[in-house]
Parts: sequence; structure tokens; C-alpha cells
Amino acid sequence: MRVRLALSVVLAFAARPANAAPLVCAADAGAERAPSAVGDITLKPALDRLLELYRTHYPANGAPLRWEYGSGARAIGALMFDLADIAPVTRPFAPAEIAPYEHQFHGDMIKEPLVVRIGTLDGKPMEIAVNRRPGAPLAARITTFIGLALSAEGQRELAKLPAYHPLSANELGAERTKLEGFVAPLDPALPVYRPVAGLSGSIRSVGSDGMKALMDSWECRFRALEPQVGKGELWEHLGTLNGFDALLNGQTDIAPMGRELWPDELADWQAVYGPGAPVEIAVARGGFNTPQRTTAQAIFVNSANPLKRITVAQLADIFGANPTITRWGQLGLTGEWADRPIHVRMPPHIAPNAMSMQQMVLHGAGWSKTAVEATIADTAKAIVNDTAAIGFGGLEEGDPALQVLDVAGSDGVYVPLNADTASIGRYPLTRYMYIRLAKGRVSLQVAGFLRFILSRDGQERVRYSGYFPLTAAQARRELAKLDQALRRPR
Repeated sequence: MRVRLALSVVLAFAARPANAAPLVCAADAGAERAPSAVGDITLKPALDRLLELYRTHYPANGAPLRWEYGSGARAIGALMFDLADIAPVTRPFAPAEIAPYEHQFHGDMIKEPLVVRIGTLDGKPMEIAVNRRPGAPLAARITTFIGLALSAEGQRELAKLPAYHPLSANELGAERTKLEGFVAPLDPALPVYRPVAGLSGSIRSVGSDGMKALMDSWECRFRALEPQVGKGELWEHLGTLNGFDALLNGQTDIAPMGRELWPDELADWQAVYGPGAPVEIAVARGGFNTPQRTTAQAIFVNSANPLKRITVAQLADIFGANPTITRWGQLGLTGEWADRPIHVRMPPHIAPNAMSMQQMVLHGAGWSKTAVEATIADTAKAIVNDTAAIGFGGLEEGDPALQVLDVAGSDGVYVPLNADTASIGRYPLTRYMYIRLAKGRVSLQVAGFLRFILSRDGQERVRYSGYFPLTAAQARRELAKLDQALRRPR
């Protein structure tokens, strides 16, 4: 009886009544409204002026969800808990204030807020703090609002305040640079999610820390569309390994995982459930230059190496267990390079990016015995110090002295690694983010949630996460896999 009562309490709080007020997701990056603010009372007159300027330029945008000024001590907490888009402050954050960031965001890798200076007031810095995940763009409402503050018009407006001192042209340029970021395109052919009459229940989710903010954003918006569906008794995102183990043991409905399924995990799954694998739904494309998260794989050589491009098949012949390409001349180099041996460098075999390359390039086969393993940092250093070396890793793990090769897949088209080619999947060694689930344990509310994630609305949220959205064609393929998982055997 106690267990049933406890579960009923959880579901009562998780699901919202149909007649409840519309749910507003504070962190929705695509929302067309003025940014919410919680900050120092001494900056309110300045921010009020900027808000009026913003409304003049964007009259159709909604009002901020919050516009609260008092003690600047609230700023950090307001940012951490998505109570505010911006936090106006007049002093640097103390180390003790910033310390909780690492615990709060885990794999999202935000160690401290990004701080943009907009001027000086009474000798104190006028600064606006925001959350920015490495490799992810800021929401348009944030860049637009702060951009206005840094514009000539905004600086003139602020100059009407007593004791205000503007930034120099060079200072303004440096602050504007902080706002720059690549926003991936969204395929207009992605399907629109349509709410399902009578859909209700709860969803348990355990998995990737790097997907925590994205999962929370998806869940909040889905709950606004499907108010009778809420979080289950478990909704925690501490790591991909946690998600797999929870799924294996039946403790979660879905397992967000920021990488490919490893061979040992597949073996464990089959040991418990027999032949087959978990249902695997790709929900986003990996990023481009996002520290310590799922990113496209770069192929590195020394900057003195004349090689500019390579194919995936050639990589397999270099890194595979029985390498057939061992000298640079076999890749087309001539002169003194023709007979020079290739020195293979790589991260540890069990590192996520090595496991990813093993599947993408070697199709699960073994590595060359000549490959020298080292930490990611030491692998990069080894290639910097060795003109004959080749290796791989995330672009953010490289070094300015390294050269990144263009890569061709089975179509033979060589593609450079950059934000554009990674965001649309043209670069052959792009990776994906997944939600895995057990066939036969897919509830209607879970299926609805996944359909939302694969919709235009769901993929819009991916654009501001440090990852990239799927195309409509990819979404259709994943939806077909979901439909197959829902079919009951006859």
C-alpha cells in the first residue's frame, strides 16, 4: 500500500491537469521574447533603458518572464536554475559563488558564467552575465539585447545616465566577439508534433550528463504540449554509463547516451535479453568543437606534413589490425616523404572517441599493433613533435601546430571539418546522440516524447545545445525505427 501511495503522489506532481495554465519553459532558446533578468538594483535604470530600446526595435516580441532587481547575490543562482537569461552585476563573481556551477551542469561543461561588459557606472563595471555552454550559440534574444547595449545607439542611450562612462571602440569590439556563435540550420521539412488526445503517464530517464540540459528542455516543452505526461520517479542525467546500466536493469524507460553502443555493452545486453540490441533512436547530431562532449572526429597530422586529405578506407588501412598502408608514399606523397613510415598515434582504446572510430572506420575490427596509445593531450603533443605521425580526436582536443585533414567517405568527395559540414552531416566522421530503449517496453507516452524530439519543435531546441539537429530524412528514418519497436509480434 505504501508503495502504491508513494507512486500516486509522484504521478500527481508529475502530471499537470488539463485546465492548468500554459507551461512556460524559461530556458527555451527559440522563444521570441525579451530576455529575463535578475540582478543588481543599481543597474536597473540602465537595463530599463535597454529594455525600452529592445521593445522599440522588436515590438512583436513578448515581455520578459522576469525583470527583478535587488541584491546582486541572487545573480548566480538565477542563472544556474534558469530563472533568468541575463544577470546584470557590478562586481566580479567570487570563487565560492562560481564553485556550484561545476556540480550543477556536470557534462554541460559550464564552469562559470560568460560576462559581457557594457560600460562603467559610478566607477563600477556594468556587466551582464549569461550561461553559455562551450560550442553552443546563445539564444537570439540574449545576443540581440546585449548587442543593442554594445551598439552605438545603445551606448548613446546609456550615456544619458549620470556617471556613465562608455566603452572604447576596441573594447566594444572585444565584447561583441563574446556573443558570436554558429547557429545550425533547421530543416523546414521536419514534421510538426501534434498532441495526442488522452495521452498520459510518466517517463523515467537516466543517462548522459552532456544531454541533461537538452533533456530538460525537451521535457518542459513536451509537458506544455502533453500536460498529462510528466517525469517519472527517476529523471537523472549523471552519465551515459548510468543510462545503459539503468536500462539493462529495467530502472528507466529511456537512456539518453552521448555515444555509440560499445561491444561489451552489447554483449551484456544479449547476456540478459538474448539476441538483438536495445532500440537505438538518434536524436541529434554530435557537435563540432564542444569540449569533452560528443563531437565530429578530426584526423590530425603534423603541420609540416604535405598531406591534405584522406579517405575513410585509407584510415582503415592505416589504423586497422592488419595495416596495408604503412608509408606516406602510399597516400600519394613523393620525394623525401615517399618512403617515410607512418607513426600511428591514438587515445586509449577504451576512450569514447577511440571506440567511436573503431566502429565508424574499422567496423568493430581490431587496432593496429603499431598504434601508440597515450592520453588525448599527450597524443596531440606527440603529433606536434613528430612530422611522420597521424592521429585523431575531437577538434577541440587538437593543437594550433596540428593540421586537420579533409576526409572522404564512400562517395569519394573530400570534405573539410568545420561547423557547416558537421552541422549538416556532410563530414563523414560526424557522430550522433542517442536515446536507447528496450523493445517491448515502449509505452505510448515514451513514443510520444520521442516523436516530439524528432519534430521541428524538438529539433529547434538542439540548435542551442552545442549539438546539431537532424535533417527531415534522418528524422523519418528514426521514426520508422520507433514504429517498428512499437509493433507487437503476432
